[in-house]
Amino acid sequence: MFKRYYFTGLAAGILSGLAAFFYYWLYTTTLGVNFNALVSPLSIFSACIFAGMLIALLSYTVHRLFKKERAFLSGVLLTVITMLSMVIPFMVSLPLDMAQPELFPGLVVPMQLFPAMMWFVLKAGIKPGQQDR
Repeated sequence: MFKRYYFTGLAAGILSGLAAFFYYWLYTTTLGVNFNALVSPLSIFSACIFAGMLIALLSYTVHRLFKKERAFLSGVLLTVITMLSMVIPFMVSLPLDMAQPELFPGLVVPMQLFPAMMWFVLKAGIKPGQQDR
């Protein structure tokens, strides 16, 4: 069963990384800002893969520990953790010489939602009664 969670988390991480990269490109080219000193496309992509794997581990742990209401519990935990992680970009000290620092949260806060959104889309492939072969 862990294999299904692992590959679903990996797929969610890769897909959310691609979505975040597209959003990064769209945001920076449309507004003409450059935040490469703080976040690069590679760091965004790797953070999305890391988040996807953490989500998979969290969901697998909830699946193993709780038999009733595990879908609801993992959904609530994932939503709360995602909402709390959206505070982090506001706590970052930005360099004083950066142009338009007020646009930084608008870049990274929506990206916090991508791994959770992809997990919720892909978790339908994890069937509770199936076993790994």
